[in-house]
Amino acid sequence: MKTTDWMFESHLGLNRSWFHYYVQYRKVVRDLVDSIQMGVNPTDTIALPLLFLIRHCLELGLKANILEFEKVNPEIQKIKFSGRAAHSLEVLHAKFIEHLKAYQNKYSLSSEIESQMNSYLKKLVLFKTNLHELDNGSFNFRYPVDTTGKFNFKRTEKKNIKEIVKAFNEVDPFLVSTVDVLL
Repeated sequence: MKTTDWMFESHLGLNRSWFHYYVQYRKVVRDLVDSIQMGVNPTDTIALPLLFLIRHCLELGLKANILEFEKVNPEIQKIKFSGRAAHSLEVLHAKFIEHLKAYQNKYSLSSEIESQMNSYLKKLVLFKTNLHELDNGSFNFRYPVDTTGKFNFKRTEKKNIKEIVKAFNEVDPFLVSTVDVLL
C-alpha cells in the first residue's frame, strides 16, 4: 500500500444536502477552468465534461433552492426526481421563479434585495437559456449522438465557452446565497 492511498478515501455519506453536491461540483468546475487558464488542459480536451458539470451545477443549484423553498411554500407542487422534467433546466427554472414569487407575495423585501435579486435573475435567465440551447435534454454534453443516432453537434460547430463560464461565475453567488438571504 502506498503512503498516499489514504488521500483517496472519501466520506461519501457525509454529503447529505443538495448544497453539498452543488459546492463539490462547483469546485471541480473552478479547478477545470483554472487548468485551462494555466495552460494545463487545452479547452478541446475537457470542454464537454466541463460544460456538463456546469449544466449539472445549475440543475443542482436550482433543485437545492427549490427544496428549501418548498418548506415555506407548501402550497406549491413539489418537484419530482424522476422523468425528463426532473432534469429540465426550463422546468426547474420555472419552479424556482414560482417559489420566489410566492415568497415575495408572503414577505416584503427591501428594495435593495429586490434590485439585486432582479439583477441576478436576468443573468440566470441568460445563463440557463444559453445552456438550454446547447443541451436542452442533458444529453449533448454526455453523448456524441441523440436517441436516433444523429450527431448532437455539427462537425463545424464551435463555441467559445468563456461566456458560459463567466455566466456561471456571475450566478453562483445567487444560487448559493438566495435561501440564506431570503429565509
